[in-house]
Amino acid sequence: MASIDKTATHHEPQTEHITLAGLEQGPDVPVTVAEAVQIADTTENIRYSPWTKSMFRHYLCLLVAYFGACTNGYDGSVMGGLNAMTSYQEHFHMLSASSSTGLIFAIYNFGTIAALPFVGPTNDYLGRRAGIFTGAVIVIAGSCIVAQAADLNMFMGGRFVLGFGVAFLNVSSPIYVGEMAHPAWRGTLMGIYNAFWGLGSIAASWVVYAAQYRGKDGWRLPLYCQLIAAGILFVCVWFLPESPRWLMAHGRPQAAREILARHHGEGDENHPLVKLEMAEMEIQISTEGSDKRWWDYRELWRTRAARRRLLCVLTMAFFAQWCGNSVTSYYMPVMLENAGITSEQKKLMLNAIYAVITFITALIGARLVDLVGRRVLLLSTLGFCILCFGIITPTSKYADKNPNNSTTANVSIAFIYLFGISYSFGWTPLSPMYIVEVLDTNTRAKGKSLAQLATAAASAIIQYSSGPAFENIKYYFYLVFIAWDIIEFTVIYFFWPETRGRTLEELQEVFEAKDPVKKSLEPKTIQTVIATINAEK
Repeated sequence: MASIDKTATHHEPQTEHITLAGLEQGPDVPVTVAEAVQIADTTENIRYSPWTKSMFRHYLCLLVAYFGACTNGYDGSVMGGLNAMTSYQEHFHMLSASSSTGLIFAIYNFGTIAALPFVGPTNDYLGRRAGIFTGAVIVIAGSCIVAQAADLNMFMGGRFVLGFGVAFLNVSSPIYVGEMAHPAWRGTLMGIYNAFWGLGSIAASWVVYAAQYRGKDGWRLPLYCQLIAAGILFVCVWFLPESPRWLMAHGRPQAAREILARHHGEGDENHPLVKLEMAEMEIQISTEGSDKRWWDYRELWRTRAARRRLLCVLTMAFFAQWCGNSVTSYYMPVMLENAGITSEQKKLMLNAIYAVITFITALIGARLVDLVGRRVLLLSTLGFCILCFGIITPTSKYADKNPNNSTTANVSIAFIYLFGISYSFGWTPLSPMYIVEVLDTNTRAKGKSLAQLATAAASAIIQYSSGPAFENIKYYFYLVFIAWDIIEFTVIYFFWPETRGRTLEELQEVFEAKDPVKKSLEPKTIQTVIATINAEK
């Protein structure tokens, strides 16, 4: 947690009272501002250790939820790898880059879109664990269908089912991680979540590489392996504690307190951090909010602060898909082909190595999220992505026109890798995390569902259009991303506030400010804590 700037504190008279429900005095007992300041100071001065027994139990719970990202990452790489396999192409009579290829990739996102009306209510009514379990069951069914596919129609039907199931995982899993993560390392723990996308990608790419030697049905093996991550979620999810914020929203404060004590307070219900979190949650989380009405999305845009949150949510959903990563995830072998690599074995090997490198850089980026902040990491990595596309475009063209020039091909491959490294450094850990952070508890499930709708739509568009684009204009397609990434950079700079150093509830102060970006860059003060605890529901 960021240090509190005490020089900005204004000392109100101690006769002024606020309500700190959830402290040892019991609910709705007036507490002086001085007492609130003392709690905030005590919390801030505690030195938290990441190596305790309680924290390792905490990591284990989050690890299970991380497999939600692993499932999605596996699909991204398995399809990119299959697309380069001769056995797959011959079985379905496919080309590596065509409108049919784009449709097979995109139908996964059509399944995601179809699921979204059911995802928010499942999380709001039944809990975050129920959302994860539902997604795991459907992904298992979809994996069996695609692995057994006899023809293209059956394969596409399985892809639709997979997308339907992953929609639940892409909403429920990051929400669970965000609401459970210890505040002192929330950025790192949430950043690791989407880094597990890379772990799924590694598994898929190397399984595909091995499967090329298994003959005409070798393409089925990677699809069966898609059952592994979903199976772990299916078996383990009910052993996890429920999200304390969901419990609070459903009128179960004691259950929430017990979970916070085990995971954030070293087993002590009177730990200062537990008391502070309970106080902020009691005030900020409504037991009668719109999350109790499955049809009501109005709270997402009803107030100015809500609209500022929604702007960040929707733009992140689109930006994370359109800055170029969807192309490198699904069309890496095609990009390598444009750079002059024609050997199936070499394309699959480079694809597999790429997955390992991006996973490692995503883990490093996850740690930097808390150290340098969200905005700095996003803006700096996006700027480098623009540079990479600016170099890949001419070198890919030259390599295509001069196939015997290995130097140019190697330069293209190097910058394709550098693009992936840059994206993984900033955008991989932050893309689901930032959305979860900027939404409040009462709108988090519906808002994340809406973000998933935007993500699926953006992915479907880019994946479907990329096949024909590579087929017809090849490397000139990269120019589109250069122009779009410049637009993204501008929007982030002016409209996305920093979320580092505040609890999820304390971000309310940022979004209610006249200029949220400016407010977010100011040091956190004692007044932040007081304003959060004293806020209206």
